[in-house]
Amino acid sequence: MNKKLERNLKLMMLNSIFSEALFWGPILIISLQKLGHMSLTEIYVQEAVCVVICFLVDIPTGALADIIGRKKMIIIGESLCFIDFLFFAFMSEPWHTWVANILWAFGVAFTSGADKALVQESCIALGHDRDYYRKYAGRAQGLRLLMFSVCGPIASWIAGYNLRLPLLMCIPFLLISVVVVFMLTEPPREDVKQLGIREHLLQMKEGILDTLRDKRILWIMLYLCIMHVVSKIWFFAYNPYFEAVGVPLWVYGWIFCLLNVTSWFTSRYGHVIEKKLGDRLTVIVLIPLLSLPIILMGILPTKGMALMVLFPAMVRGIQGPFFDSMSGHYLRNATRATVLSVQSSIANAMAAFGLLVFGLLNDWIGLMSSFIVLGVTSLLAYILLISKWREVFEKK
Repeated sequence: MNKKLERNLKLMMLNSIFSEALFWGPILIISLQKLGHMSLTEIYVQEAVCVVICFLVDIPTGALADIIGRKKMIIIGESLCFIDFLFFAFMSEPWHTWVANILWAFGVAFTSGADKALVQESCIALGHDRDYYRKYAGRAQGLRLLMFSVCGPIASWIAGYNLRLPLLMCIPFLLISVVVVFMLTEPPREDVKQLGIREHLLQMKEGILDTLRDKRILWIMLYLCIMHVVSKIWFFAYNPYFEAVGVPLWVYGWIFCLLNVTSWFTSRYGHVIEKKLGDRLTVIVLIPLLSLPIILMGILPTKGMALMVLFPAMVRGIQGPFFDSMSGHYLRNATRATVLSVQSSIANAMAAFGLLVFGLLNDWIGLMSSFIVLGVTSLLAYILLISKWREVFEKK
């Protein structure tokens, strides 16, 4: 069994590297606008709707993963995500992007929670500690980011000749991520009872209660919500920002390369930084590194300010492995996937609201002013949350 569990970690490493469209990042918004014939506001509204779908199905699918197993849920989710990208790759009408995004929402919901739970439980069964999982998650994310770094300049160069070709180049790599999940082994879960479908709602309830009962898990979830909202909005806004300040298309890929190298570095060596800072100082610096650059980009819209995206890239490299490891330390195996899905579901609900508001703000006050509002609002929420740290984590 140990060999199969070790293989799980290798297979999920491959899945992590290839499960995202490697050549799409630098040209995502441009391709949706020019190939899918959508406006920026329509893109924000569509993304908000799809994130709402994630919110509605995330918790049920997380509970289902605790019932039928992680492997089955990951297979379903990865298969749906592969089909959704085929729609994106060949899109020529807005309805193509709607179908693709809805499939994506269901695919992400099926995978969400189950993938992290499978890796965490494989590590637990092998006797690995929290630090091992943190290093593993950082290494997996780092390798994916290095792939993005290499593919970014290639994608923007090829897009100058044919905007659709980088999307088509993603398909073989996405297929790898689908194939490897069929080779996974379900990890043992000693504290889990065999549940039937009739007990599905009870499992969901227990997972939600686990989230609400533990103030530490709830605090982590709220912190992640702030980061998720800002990161989600920023991801869909950096292409329009580059265009607004006059960054040439061929430069997009090089900036994308640089930000992914930055994310790789902080992901690969984040555990060293976190060990020196500790949990408290780490969470103190992360959101300001997201929010302050966004405010500056809105106040001083110039080509040079495009490099401010390196600061969110630093946060991106640290946040996933750090918070997965931190929250995983407080979870029970019986409801692990459900609780992780609760966290993801709430974050998606907040992101849907944020995307919708930001899209409307963009129409009303413009992109730069919207950046300032986003940065200031997230900083205020962060200050309120940080003020509760001692009460939640240090009070005996």
